[in-house]
Amino acid sequence: MIETTSTAHGRRRTAASSLRRAWPGLVVLVALGLMIVFVMTPTQPRALPSQIPLTITGKTDGNGIPSGWEMEVFHDPHRIKLESLQNGRFGIRLMSDASSFGLYKTVDVDLKEFPILSWKWKVDRVPPEGDIRERTKDDQAAQVYVVFPAWLQFRSPILGYIWDSNAPVGTVSDGHSMNPTKVVVLRSGKQDLGKWVQERRNVAEDYRKLFGKEPDRSVGRVAIWINTQHTKSSAEATFADLQFLRGN
Repeated sequence: MIETTSTAHGRRRTAASSLRRAWPGLVVLVALGLMIVFVMTPTQPRALPSQIPLTITGKTDGNGIPSGWEMEVFHDPHRIKLESLQNGRFGIRLMSDASSFGLYKTVDVDLKEFPILSWKWKVDRVPPEGDIRERTKDDQAAQVYVVFPAWLQFRSPILGYIWDSNAPVGTVSDGHSMNPTKVVVLRSGKQDLGKWVQERRNVAEDYRKLFGKEPDRSVGRVAIWINTQHTKSSAEATFADLQFLRGN
């Protein structure tokens, strides 16, 4: 029997109709298959960073400020220089002549994950009479500050680490600021002048010990600073390799 055109068309319509009815089920089966493959396929755990570097790129903006950093000046003149180090690294050299200034980098660091701050600094000259214990002599060649921004800026807690000229290592000062501040003398005097010195501090632990409570906010700023305006003297220091690290 020869199939007529109308009969062939009818069969095609019937087949197409059956396919349309079966299509939702096929979609469900394919989706289930993909889900099974996804579940059964082992996933590689996402590697978490072990550090948050405060990068010094070796580049400056039109005002000579290292890229990614901002400057704050209390007393001019200020002198800043990028120093080329090994392995493509750079340091920031600050030079003060009866002045007070620094650079800061804005960050967002949760101390629960990254409680440790490490850095290197090299002091080539200290203000001879500088002493954190006396307001009129409060000059240091090298200072690192960790700031915890509050809604009212003058209420932002500040934790500082300094290289003093005369105050003994381990001295803790409230600083001479309106902000809640604790400053720790890590180095003192001329013993290590001209040498790179590695520092490593557990900021979360220091905060608990010195402020008597847990940090209630993230770190929002880290600053490097130099000042000699009180003693009308000169100082010079270089900073490098600042970074937050995960706890052990």
